[in-house]
Amino acid sequence: MELVKRINKETESHFVTSALTPWTLLLVMSLGGSNTTRQEIQEVLHLPHKSCFVYLYLELVTLVTMKPTNPVLSMFERGSTIFFNASESPNQHFFDVLSKAGIYSSRIMYFMDQNETAQSINEHVKSFTDGSIQHVLKADDLDGLSILTIDAVTFRGAWKVPFPYEDTATGVFYNDKGEPIGHISLMYLCASYKVLSIPQIRAKVLELPYFGDHSNGHSMLIFLPDYNVSVTTTLELMMKINVRIIFKLYELSKPRNITVQIPRFNISSRIGNWKELLISMGIKGLFEEEEGDFPGVTNYQLFLTNLIQKAELQVNEEGMEVGRPTATLMQSRFMYDEFVANKPFLFMIADRIQHVPIIMGAYTKPSFFSGE
Repeated sequence: MELVKRINKETESHFVTSALTPWTLLLVMSLGGSNTTRQEIQEVLHLPHKSCFVYLYLELVTLVTMKPTNPVLSMFERGSTIFFNASESPNQHFFDVLSKAGIYSSRIMYFMDQNETAQSINEHVKSFTDGSIQHVLKADDLDGLSILTIDAVTFRGAWKVPFPYEDTATGVFYNDKGEPIGHISLMYLCASYKVLSIPQIRAKVLELPYFGDHSNGHSMLIFLPDYNVSVTTTLELMMKINVRIIFKLYELSKPRNITVQIPRFNISSRIGNWKELLISMGIKGLFEEEEGDFPGVTNYQLFLTNLIQKAELQVNEEGMEVGRPTATLMQSRFMYDEFVANKPFLFMIADRIQHVPIIMGAYTKPSFFSGE
């Protein structure tokens, strides 16, 4: 959440990211680090000192990001690889650690031709995500490379209750002060959902479940700030609660018939300044040539050069044909409470069982998206 706050500031509150994945990278790197380098990672991530607990965290990450046996249920795709410069001679032991963790694949490459290397890495990410993410790396990203981690994340889910295409219409998008700032394609649905008003974060929170089985269910949570409250304010206040509390509150509430209007949108972010963000949080030695201490990775002086993430999220009407609203409900839709996201909002895709946020972002800049 601290990372998300900093990204929100860097991107003027319009972004999508998976803070879970750099957190996972730091877990893995802590297994190969020692002294100050490892201590900084442990303090910022609030990790136990025993490595056995780190492996338990990694098992949890594997659980919440694994693909379902039926690919129709979820379209979460993640391609995460640590690329080592061959001149650094990484230890076989660390490759064994990565294999045991089951989170990152690893490759050793020679970086003599930056254009060729960048192309090779982009092809690797493309194949990892079934072509959904391309060109995540530029040649100049390889300048002075020691270790590079590429984290490619995309999510395309099928709503448990789809939005009817025929009800999507052009709507006005407002800023947090109620002033019109553009137009959007506004999807419309009347169905039974759980929605909460949470005073602690000064926002209403709607849960939109994706189609999936109980063991691998995801939901999108939409945080709609109260009148004259910015997404930045709500994000700051969210540090006082966690996702588990929100889902516990949902368990205590009952679904109710509600009319929902949210934008159809496509949002992507390429975040290449994780280094600066993590240094500002207190993880410094990891990136310093003279201070990086990773005896578990290589016998050479080693430091992390950069971490680059490209994330993409598409939100449209599509969903599985289950639980569609009844004709009676659709005809009586104006009788029910409304949840209208026609102003800046936060969104989160979370594991409904483990209560772990996987993807998070903010939508503040209106634009049309065809959904195709």
